[in-house]
Amino acid sequence: MIRIGTVLTCVALCTGQSYTINILGLPAVNVEQDMSTPGRIEFKTQNRGIFDMIWPARNVYSSHYDPETFGITQWQKKIKQGEFKSNVSAKLDSTGSLVYDNKTKVNIEGATQTIFTLLAMVQFRDMEALDTQWFDYEHEGQLGKARFVWSDSTPTWNGKDSILCDHYRLDIEIKKEIGKFMMQTDYFMEGVVADGIVRELWVSRKAPKKIIQASIKAMWFPVTAMINE
Repeated sequence: MIRIGTVLTCVALCTGQSYTINILGLPAVNVEQDMSTPGRIEFKTQNRGIFDMIWPARNVYSSHYDPETFGITQWQKKIKQGEFKSNVSAKLDSTGSLVYDNKTKVNIEGATQTIFTLLAMVQFRDMEALDTQWFDYEHEGQLGKARFVWSDSTPTWNGKDSILCDHYRLDIEIKKEIGKFMMQTDYFMEGVVADGIVRELWVSRKAPKKIIQASIKAMWFPVTAMINE
């Protein structure tokens, strides 16, 4: 299942909000988001249909962050992806380092973001507070920076109605190979920082904000996630 998990960048603020990831028009992955606890965001993904028959996957990603800065404080993932199984956790220690599995230290600066904290942030902050602002970024030991770039405000279909949304591009720049210590990772974490992809989000302007749609575009084929209202 080539990088279909990268469209996990399509989740919204409502507790229990669900999404369907489609590939070539076929439903491929169910995504559930939970933000019922302040300062915490969790995603559960499960392949479906023919994709589950070919490549079964059931993954969970859970992150805690500072409610004001959205800086990461700890996170964990539990991966069951075909024959690949993994359980990884990281927690911020008293020195400000993010410690993986109680052994590997990653030195981060202040309110450092991850893909998951960025997904939480975009559902709380207005466009004026996000547009073109660079944030320190950490990705399984690798460091870099990330930003949302506002494109326009456009009506976006949510399955029932047309919702006015802010349309963003999400840029992620990683210092290649520096800090990388995992020999293998899951498709989502691998694909979300891949070179040559365009990540886009459509976030409702009206509170409570929700990510209504997201897409990943690359040389292969586009992958789209839609909210299930």
